Amino acid sequence: MTEEEILERLLDADRVPERTVKIERLGIPVTIRGLTGKAVFQIREQCTHRTNKRGQTIETLDEEQFNCRLIAAATVSPKWDHPRLLEKYNASGAEEVVKRILLAGELAALGDAVLDISGFNEELEEVKN
Repeated sequence: MTEEEILERLLDADRVPERTVKIERLGIPVTIRGLTGKAVFQIREQCTHRTNKRGQTIETLDEEQFNCRLIAAATVSPKWDHPRLLEKYNASGAEEVVKRILLAGELAALGDAVLDISGFNEELEEVKN
């Protein structure tokens, strides 16, 4: 691959993959899109709590909050922050609606699907000269 071909692919790298998964219990399709590394790490940072114990900082990731925010950020359809959903579940935002509708296993599975489509769990192939 030439340097110019590599450059063209990098310039076209803003296309994000999408995937539709079905939540069996609800019988609904959920369309998710991949998130950039920056977005995932920003969400991870927001969901990480730090405490100091004996001079050491201990970081703890709130996995439920992390999955809810990932799902809310990556979902194309349905609109978790639709006014009718917010009203029905007395929620202030999409993350709360996700938390109140989905079961724990569904949260984990959908969060894993978001990470998969975002390139986590990808293996890189070594290029031989």
